[in-house]
Amino acid sequence: MRKIDELGIFWVDGHENDELQGRLRFDPEEDGIKLNLIGTFNAVNPNEEDELIRILGWIGKDKVTLENCFSVGTSQSSPGIQESSYRANAILVGHHASEPSPEFQSATVSLSNLSNWIDRTGINRDMNLDGEDDNQKVEFKYHLTPLDREAFRFSGGEVALHFAWETKGDQRHSVTLRHWPTLKITYNERRSLRDIQKDIGLLESLLSLCTGVSTSIDKLVLQRPDIRVTMISGEDGPDEQPVEFLSQPLKYSDPLERKSTPRHRMLLTYDEFGGIEAVANWLDTAHRFRRALNSFTSIWRAKQMFAENRFLNVTFAAEAFHRITQGGSYMGSEEFDRLLQAYLESTPKEHHDWLLGRIAYGNDLPLVKRLRQLAGRSSPATRILIKNKGQWAFLLSRVRNELTHVGETTRSFGGSELVYLTESVISVVRVCMLLECGVDAERFRSKADSYALTWYKPRLERALDIVRRDLAS
Repeated sequence: MRKIDELGIFWVDGHENDELQGRLRFDPEEDGIKLNLIGTFNAVNPNEEDELIRILGWIGKDKVTLENCFSVGTSQSSPGIQESSYRANAILVGHHASEPSPEFQSATVSLSNLSNWIDRTGINRDMNLDGEDDNQKVEFKYHLTPLDREAFRFSGGEVALHFAWETKGDQRHSVTLRHWPTLKITYNERRSLRDIQKDIGLLESLLSLCTGVSTSIDKLVLQRPDIRVTMISGEDGPDEQPVEFLSQPLKYSDPLERKSTPRHRMLLTYDEFGGIEAVANWLDTAHRFRRALNSFTSIWRAKQMFAENRFLNVTFAAEAFHRITQGGSYMGSEEFDRLLQAYLESTPKEHHDWLLGRIAYGNDLPLVKRLRQLAGRSSPATRILIKNKGQWAFLLSRVRNELTHVGETTRSFGGSELVYLTESVISVVRVCMLLECGVDAERFRSKADSYALTWYKPRLERALDIVRRDLAS
């Protein structure tokens, strides 16, 4: 994701004649989108911190739209010159949005680690050796062979795998040739920016589930047919205008400082997952359990997280995912409703709210049963990691209850033990989520003894033994 540090002119949406000069800054590794202006807008009170506004402007030759801006006050750095500062939630570079909620019809995203997951390149190197010893000449040739586009339909449109390329350098002293994959969603009709972000979030989550590492957006370009490139004459050109979306990520690192993920550490590669057809199916299916998925993938997206919070996040996600996809109850709903009504009839009316708060969800399956069922469903992949599903589920549910219901005599658990208990839930749930979206269980059978699933197996066994002793003492 690119950085911005540009001077420009800016105005509040709907007040084009109230322009101010200022400086727009954005760094994905720092703390948000900052706009510093010389002067204050007449259209808004710079001290109204709770009011969200849209600010439009120009930086160089680019139109910019700053969405959901709020004031962070004014200052006076020199006599007679007042400055105002704003923060924004997002930037659209290349477009002045006019509708209340911006809409687009396609989104092209570059994601960190996508190249490793796809593992395809059109770059080839040929080396020729001519002559012998001191007279030997070495000739290198690099060439780029375009790779075919892959596409598949889903309910909302089409998702496609593309390959982009670029060259840099002065062609005399150095040349850099880059080739990388992108995913493009083209919708049947315009979609709001919020809905598009949800779909892009699903692609990020999918990549994290398959690779086991955090994923971030490197570039997101939005387009729609009626937003065209502006020609020098001021007329609309034949091509759609690329509109780049920028927003502060939770966790981001410079691409030059990243370490690539070895493929043996991945749960599923792109081809093992099922290719672009499986990606389309994921977009259709994963919306159903998106809230559970967001809680689950927070362990990768957050910069830091305490071991206890990490454990609670994944067990909450496991419980929510099971409730959404499998449901389950202790007794039939009609029988439970009759029982609940009997309790209410025997309870004073002023205590009805209290009673409902206590037992309205009492018919839900307990966590221990949900974990056991999830472990059973993931067993093609986790059968070697988790031998006794019942014992594993019992211990983890006890730990969750101890951490949730804190009291004077509540037990505490070591951070190391919680780390590996959490990893075991991650292994189970990520497999179940991928199975839910149509991945064939047979693809996981060969993964049961893979490094991606068993790298911590001895440590998990030790953690379970320690927790078992602590709970029994």
